[in-house]
Amino acid sequence: AFRSDVVREVAYQTLTKLVRAQRHGGTAAVMFREQKVPIEQVAHHAACAAELAAEIGPVPGLPDDVADRAVGLLYEAAKRSMDVGAFNQVRRQSTRALDLGPSDAAIARELLLLRAQAQTERRLLVPALADANDALEAAVAAGDRRQEGVARRLRGVLHQRDGDLAGARRELGASVDIFRELGDDTELASSLRERGLAEVFGGSLSDAEWLLGEAESLTERMHDLRGRAWVRQHQAWVAFLSGDAALAETRLLTAAQEFDLLGDRFGRGWAAGLLAYVRFYQRRFEEAEALAVEVRRDSLELGDPWAPAMMDSLIAAIHLWSSRFVEAEELSRRALTNFRQIGDKFGVVQALAPRMRALVALGRTHEAERGIEESLAMSESFGNLSFPMMAAAGTAVHLGLGDRALSISELALDRSLAMGADGSESRITLALALCQVGRADEALAVLDVVENVTPYMLSVRSLGRAITGDPSGSIDDAERVAADAGASYLDRVIAGTSAGAAAMQLGQRDDSVARFDDASSTARAAGDVVARELVGLTRSDVLHEPSHQE
Repeated sequence: AFRSDVVREVAYQTLTKLVRAQRHGGTAAVMFREQKVPIEQVAHHAACAAELAAEIGPVPGLPDDVADRAVGLLYEAAKRSMDVGAFNQVRRQSTRALDLGPSDAAIARELLLLRAQAQTERRLLVPALADANDALEAAVAAGDRRQEGVARRLRGVLHQRDGDLAGARRELGASVDIFRELGDDTELASSLRERGLAEVFGGSLSDAEWLLGEAESLTERMHDLRGRAWVRQHQAWVAFLSGDAALAETRLLTAAQEFDLLGDRFGRGWAAGLLAYVRFYQRRFEEAEALAVEVRRDSLELGDPWAPAMMDSLIAAIHLWSSRFVEAEELSRRALTNFRQIGDKFGVVQALAPRMRALVALGRTHEAERGIEESLAMSESFGNLSFPMMAAAGTAVHLGLGDRALSISELALDRSLAMGADGSESRITLALALCQVGRADEALAVLDVVENVTPYMLSVRSLGRAITGDPSGSIDDAERVAADAGASYLDRVIAGTSAGAAAMQLGQRDDSVARFDDASSTARAAGDVVARELVGLTRSDVLHEPSHQE
């Protein structure tokens, strides 16, 4: 025992490499006989002994096959690390084993697959694909169908994350076929799960539900708690995108419970992270932010570069709709930088969404328009996933670019419907764009099929009713927005401005002035320069007052 790490290191450096190798080997041998010693500690000492022996030659007291024994222990340790989501450890352990030069080619391929999976989970896409390709080539040459199926599954996941849905379907479909042929239900469930998730990101939600349903049946039949928890998490994505927040929440809470039982912090983080997004769309902002902060902290401890950036994007969105534009811009910029560094296209789009709106509110309109162009360019990487176009359309209507917003939101709605996703938000944005281009009757027709009555929907309907000569309906909708604690500042500005115009149609000038005053106060308190201009110009036009806009 040593009083400090420094003392231990100094003492260690006084030993010759021969003595170090012998002591590491002896420590590993003693530890191996003690069942309570974690496998990673045994593997570490065995690997140290093998590495020193490789450097200085044969060491008295060490077996001739010390390298192979160390490789076997590192392999077992890496599998254990994978089970608990310790992916950085998997990378270190598998790399260390591969550097020792495994004599068993099958073990070498397994180590490549483990490292590829760990790098995939860490969003290290280039080295992950290199390892997956090497493992696939070696597995095909050796005729190992199981390893080929695993390698193809990893390649499919990597294609999906790079926005190549066709490539993902091809590789994951081949993996599913291989495991059906082999009758390997454990691996089949994993490949079905990933095949289903690929459909979530731009494919068909009905196909995703079917594929995940089969994976769920397999995991339940095999009593595979971890596999079932991941299925639940993926099924929550389907429910979320389909507009069923309650079902998504139920599935995520169940998945989080199961990950907790397994001690899988990584899996629990995924479930909690998606639950934070569900809470955000339920307009439960405080709960969403608390969850996001917790997930971000835990992910940083685990060395995950992706989840913290995703949570930064979510917190940026929360701050955006809480009128904290500077913070939203800073957080989204940080997230965007991190996503670009790891080459994650989906993450880039997630970060762009709140960033573009914050830039509009801050008056940095040229930067916001560049964001629209980037988001549209990125949208081509995600099949029918409508989110990139929805983000661009929302920014365009915020800027008042009605014609541009109209064309983008129509495409976003088409994609939502093609996927089987809930198209409510796309419809509402389309309706707002129609109002901006003078087609309010069509806007109200679009809103008639929106089932989810939100403050955003009510504010746009209030606008449409004011334009089409239904002032009482416009005021009713505006007052419902004002009474909703979850309404954003922009919902209140649009509804209040619409009600101001509607009151004037009823000949109630004093009420009109009061409503415009409230909308103006809301816009100024928020600090959104575009919203402030909207209220001022509309007021000037309706009340025939001189414009005092900056």
